[in-house]
Amino acid sequence: MVKRFNLLIVLVISLILSSCGDDSQFRITGSIDGLGTRHVYIMYVADGSVNRFMTTAIDGKFVIDGVSSDYTVVEIFSSTKELVGRVLAKNGQTIECSFNPDDYYAMKIKGNKPTEQWGRFLNENSKVLSTGTPAEVNALVKKYVVDNRDNIVSSLLMMTQYDAIDNESQADSLFSLIEPKARPEKLVDDYRRLLIQVNNSALNVKVRPFSLYSYGDSMERYSPSRSSCSLLYFSTVQSGRDTIISTLRKAFDRYPRRRFKLVDVSFTPDTLSWKNVARMDSVGWPQVWAVGGVANSVFDELNIPRLPYFIVADSTGKQLYRGASVSRAVSAVNKRLSH
Repeated sequence: MVKRFNLLIVLVISLILSSCGDDSQFRITGSIDGLGTRHVYIMYVADGSVNRFMTTAIDGKFVIDGVSSDYTVVEIFSSTKELVGRVLAKNGQTIECSFNPDDYYAMKIKGNKPTEQWGRFLNENSKVLSTGTPAEVNALVKKYVVDNRDNIVSSLLMMTQYDAIDNESQADSLFSLIEPKARPEKLVDDYRRLLIQVNNSALNVKVRPFSLYSYGDSMERYSPSRSSCSLLYFSTVQSGRDTIISTLRKAFDRYPRRRFKLVDVSFTPDTLSWKNVARMDSVGWPQVWAVGGVANSVFDELNIPRLPYFIVADSTGKQLYRGASVSRAVSAVNKRLSH
């Protein structure tokens, strides 16, 4: 009887310890709708270093462990390098999440309180965040920050949603409203380091000419030397595409073709998906398809880290901008062609 009682105590203690998690790491367990059995990637900064990990999802379900003694923003990517979600995590925590590649803001997250609040904000404001203008998105973020100055989610929204293009002073003023404890210096610096590392990894590589299959059932031949400035939009089937197309259309209509070249490079897995998207876009610029998606050797040197992604180049192929912001890409085009 005593032995059974002792065994029961051991089992109970084991369960308690296992439920507390491992304080030496964090764990993300999740699923991505329609992914099947493919790779999943995560990226984050800890102790000043950028960390990248990959695992294989089985039937869309995955588990990835990471290490960070302080809160860090963890970015999660599908097999096509499409950003499907972000979470806030640190050692000792387990984050449960589910993502929809077709709707970034439909994520479901359970874990620490800030991550849950962050996900809830994205869910509840998905319409403005996915289709609103930068001014509308900024106004939404501003209201949250003003009303939640003591919440770390305010910092997360400023880092990931607020568009500071031509608005840097207001962004700084708004950021300063957040209480110091809700904007940890290390968290902010680490996320900026992550963006710099990702966007500058191939900044000095020249954009070279290429030929790819176009929506018009012909070969599109691109060369940076044929225009004063060109913008390459690397895409897939993602939420927010309508807003991106609308922003690009304004730049496309503003400049003559001899000065500005715009090419939409699709990394969709098959031509049927690509043509369906291209048909709905109904745009006047070339839309091409890269066989093999992100693995296509044509763009190996450019090291496209995520989707959607934008590269602006001058007539020599020198990169003037590379990053995930369509507004920053168009701003780089305007700056180049305003001379």
